[in-house]
Amino acid sequence: MSLLVTAWLWRHERESQQTHLRNSFNFGLRQATTRIQSRLTSYEQILRGVSGLFAASDLVTSDDFSEYVDALSSGPDFAGLRSLAYAPLDRTGASPSARVTYAAPVAGEIVGAIGQNILAEAVRAAALTQAMDSGGITVTQRLPVGTVKPEWGFLMCLPVYRKNLPIDTAERRRANLEGWIVASFRIGDLMSTLYGEGTPGLNVRIFDGVDVSERGRLYSAGVVEAKPAAFEAQEYIGFAGHSWTLVVGSTPEFEKRFSNDSAQIIAIAGAGLGMVLSLLTWQFLTGRARAHATAREMTRQLREQSEQYRRIVETADEGIWMVDALGHTSFVNPKMQQMIGYSAGELAGRAWSDFADAPGCRALEGFVADPSRNHQSQVLDICFRRKDGTDLPGSLSLSPILSESGALAGCLAMVTDVTRHKQAEANRAQLESQLRQSQKMEAIGTLAGGVAHDFNNILASILGNTALVQHDLGAEHPAASRLEQIRLAGVRGRSLVQQIGAFSRREPQERVRQPLRPLLDEAVKLLRSTLPAQVEIDLRLSDAPLEISADATQLQQVLINLCTNAWHAMADGKGCIAIALDSVRLDGAAAERLGRLPSGRYAHLRVADDGCGMDEAVRLRIFEPFFTTKAIGKGTGLGLSVVHGIIASHGGAISVESVLGQGSAFDMYFPLAAVSAQVSQEPTSSIASLAGSVRGGGQHVLYVDDDLVMVIMVEALLHRAGYRVTSLSDPRQALARACQAEDPIDLVVTDFNMPDLSGIDLARELGRKRPAIPVVITSGNITDTLRSDAKQAGVRHLLQKEFTLERLSMLVNGVFQDANKLAAATDPMPAALT
Repeated sequence: MSLLVTAWLWRHERESQQTHLRNSFNFGLRQATTRIQSRLTSYEQILRGVSGLFAASDLVTSDDFSEYVDALSSGPDFAGLRSLAYAPLDRTGASPSARVTYAAPVAGEIVGAIGQNILAEAVRAAALTQAMDSGGITVTQRLPVGTVKPEWGFLMCLPVYRKNLPIDTAERRRANLEGWIVASFRIGDLMSTLYGEGTPGLNVRIFDGVDVSERGRLYSAGVVEAKPAAFEAQEYIGFAGHSWTLVVGSTPEFEKRFSNDSAQIIAIAGAGLGMVLSLLTWQFLTGRARAHATAREMTRQLREQSEQYRRIVETADEGIWMVDALGHTSFVNPKMQQMIGYSAGELAGRAWSDFADAPGCRALEGFVADPSRNHQSQVLDICFRRKDGTDLPGSLSLSPILSESGALAGCLAMVTDVTRHKQAEANRAQLESQLRQSQKMEAIGTLAGGVAHDFNNILASILGNTALVQHDLGAEHPAASRLEQIRLAGVRGRSLVQQIGAFSRREPQERVRQPLRPLLDEAVKLLRSTLPAQVEIDLRLSDAPLEISADATQLQQVLINLCTNAWHAMADGKGCIAIALDSVRLDGAAAERLGRLPSGRYAHLRVADDGCGMDEAVRLRIFEPFFTTKAIGKGTGLGLSVVHGIIASHGGAISVESVLGQGSAFDMYFPLAAVSAQVSQEPTSSIASLAGSVRGGGQHVLYVDDDLVMVIMVEALLHRAGYRVTSLSDPRQALARACQAEDPIDLVVTDFNMPDLSGIDLARELGRKRPAIPVVITSGNITDTLRSDAKQAGVRHLLQKEFTLERLSMLVNGVFQDANKLAAATDPMPAALT
């Protein structure tokens, strides 16, 4: 039975081996065909890539072509390709020609040298013509390569057409052809890139076309065997309208490689069946020894697993804490020891509640005491105490350890340090608080800006009518002192409104390059008239022309706010305020310390007092809006926040030094301007503007304002300045009056914010109907948008409404004096718009 079974198995194995050889041969045949087709497809993609270079460029130079081909040559798909060339079509001669213009890496033997006409040879010309007519890739018939050792090769051609011209028909493709891209190959090189020096186990031959005789042979690998091959087959490769015949035969090497000795093995195995039975008997007899060996192997594996788990526990990034049923420590890993600061010996046997806060202890005791939790995992937030006394906030993932009977035998806790998480939550809460505060401050700023706008109108009326009454009554009248008090109160109110406007960021800045000292001198004059006589002002101003780009009004406001605060900080209102100005150079460290300023030269302004000073807590908060240490009703808390905002907007910085009981010093740094410029001068008097040297010549001024109080005040003001005034509160009536030919209007002064028709709308209508009439707009809130709209509407000037008393008369006089210039100017809005 053993021999019969062996014979049957041997025959079956021989048949299976032949089937396997046939399948292996067929697979090799398909693989060879696929590799050749895949490589030809790769070459086609290379040609189309070069065609894309010409399509994407207006002019492709020889260097561009070589550089592109060099980039392609580094890829694996370039292997086997001898040369790439470009031959433009030349129709100027008696017959068309295509001479090789570019070639890289070098001009090949197949494609020809630079300058050679590749249309002159029939095989090449046929492939080029076919490519031109079809618009696609074509392949030539076989071409000889070399003379000493002749080989065969071929050309692959792709037409290049002129850009943006139709090529949908053969005639149009011929008419719009620009040239050809030609790739040359040696078939031997192509095959060597697929299989190296030879094809292992297979004899591969390639024939051009379907003729498999020597006349059509294109490639042959190896030596033809004397005896017929065990397996041989043909395969046809079609590409670009051309076909090759692939003839593949097996070699003895192939049969040796893919065959095996399984049949012989079966024969030997059948003969040795008795030996196998003896071996089985021996296996039974030696089973005990093998069982011991198996046990030793299992022990080894357990030991390796135990070592692996030990490494995991010791290198874990989380703390591992194990306790028994009483809560006493039985194991802690190195990470837990590092986190809590105790060694394993110091923790052994101690309850983990000894290292936790009271809430954590209750949570841990509850986990052990509650039987319903003994079989469930739980996550607790707990705070441990480190050995150094610091807190360790942690998250415990508790898992019970059960005995065989199901009773609680202990607990395993995975401890995670959540310090960073707690800090992140605190930072997030702080950021949310800051966001809410920022939103609140934005809402307050919007409200403050609106209130400031309305108060500007009220204050302009108060100051204007007060000045008119003062002018009418004279300085000797008994009520003059009271009127002066009203005027001073109005000025102080206007200053507060300006601070509110600056805080709400509603007032645009008008910066010009100007020396700093004249601004300080003017502010000091105002301070001397407002501060008590007991307050001494010590000036130490440099004579150097320290010019900065600044808004004069805002810088004067900075100095007045600081000096007023210094006066309020003096006991009994007596003391000294020192004002110093000099030039300093800030190096990188000093500039960075002051608030990330660039290094360079700065104007240094210092305001110091000998008042009560501040402690550190107050000093850190003095620039916060609405923060004040003054009694209720004594301060708004806006002064220093406005100061800080103005200095920051000028590209400068401010620092504070203060000692409680010894006074404070504010150091301000302003970047120096590169070149000097004329200082813009603003009229500063109030009553003087009513009786000054600027007088009108009876010109007719139309004033428009829906506020009747302002109408009465401005009308009286302009009458006193020597102008005829027509006042209206309805802007549409004012538009109709300005368009009347009788008693023509010479100038229109209008409020901006009016119902039904704004000042800008009125200016636009006048620009269309009476463009010769200049327009001046007054507003309690001049924004950048208003400036832009006014410029487009042809408005001559903008006037801040609270300065109507001081500036309107001179502004009107200036408009009339510049009438001729404004009429001749091409830009209806002069650069000096205020």
